[in-house]
Amino acid sequence: MRHIKAEVFSKKILNDTYVEVVFANKFNIQPNPGQFVHILTKATFIRRPFSIAGCTDQWVRILFKIRGPGTKKLSEVKKGMQLDIIGPLGNSFPSVDKKAKIYLVAGGIGIAPILFVAEQFVKEKRYFKLFYGARNHKDLLIQFLPDGEYIKFFTTDDGSFGKKGTVVEVFEKKSEEEKPDIVFAAGPMKMLEKLSISCKQHNIDAYISLENIMFCGLGVCQGCVIETIDGYKRVCKEGPIFNSKKIKWNLKN
Repeated sequence: MRHIKAEVFSKKILNDTYVEVVFANKFNIQPNPGQFVHILTKATFIRRPFSIAGCTDQWVRILFKIRGPGTKKLSEVKKGMQLDIIGPLGNSFPSVDKKAKIYLVAGGIGIAPILFVAEQFVKEKRYFKLFYGARNHKDLLIQFLPDGEYIKFFTTDDGSFGKKGTVVEVFEKKSEEEKPDIVFAAGPMKMLEKLSISCKQHNIDAYISLENIMFCGLGVCQGCVIETIDGYKRVCKEGPIFNSKKIKWNLKN
């Protein structure tokens, strides 16, 4: 983990809602898929966590949705500006046997950490399938998917692209045809809950990336805890990647 000032290399606004920011990689260690950065947006005194969507030795990329004053301010950065960043933070997706059948599942802006995983798997020539769902075609950031020999499934709630329905529904159907050895997922909590329940019923190991409101991002304030079978855990420190079987799901349907 390092506190850095990083130059913005580029910024793009997509569909008036989503933003890609690429900044200089000044970290002393290379980020791993699943980790995040904590950025001071200058709109408030609270930093904002952003999953790393990809990186090289020279740059780091984040993708996010404009939701409030913090993300709105960050969306206004320009090339050459300096970002105040702490990172890389949190744990990462676990190592997997190269012969394992891996399914990647993303919902909405949850595609960000999944992109990082997919890019790494393509480079390693691993076998995997990608399931990506959103509300409509404007919420699918397909242009960022890496080129490579892997199978893709797309869903939208309104049927404007891919199959109409939820990404979990398609995942369940395809899992019956070929059961995966392991699942990596990120997206809305409701989606992750349904996916986790399905994986538990079919005895599939699933590792999910959780989001929560974070103040310090370092595990000190304990403001981002989530209840697990082993007690409360800090999303910023023990996470953001968790074994889905250990989460105590108590969301209202």
